[in-house]
Amino acid sequence: MCLGTSVSQFQHPTPQLKQHHYDDITFSKTPHLLPWALRTIAPGSLETNRAVGQLTADGEREVKKALLMLFSV
Repeated sequence: MCLGTSVSQFQHPTPQLKQHHYDDITFSKTPHLLPWALRTIAPGSLETNRAVGQLTADGEREVKKALLMLFSV
């Protein structure tokens, strides 16, 4: 599962992560889940010198929903 902050060019679903989905990290733009892509977050998208954070229980549920959405055709 990857995150991206510039998702307007994609035709696929890119569920938005909100502040209650993650802890200990701040983004300069709203991050989105990209369950169908291999991508990384550009260093300029992070507002911290320490780019380490974790998903909350709500964030884990969002990731699971995004993965299920990817495979439900």
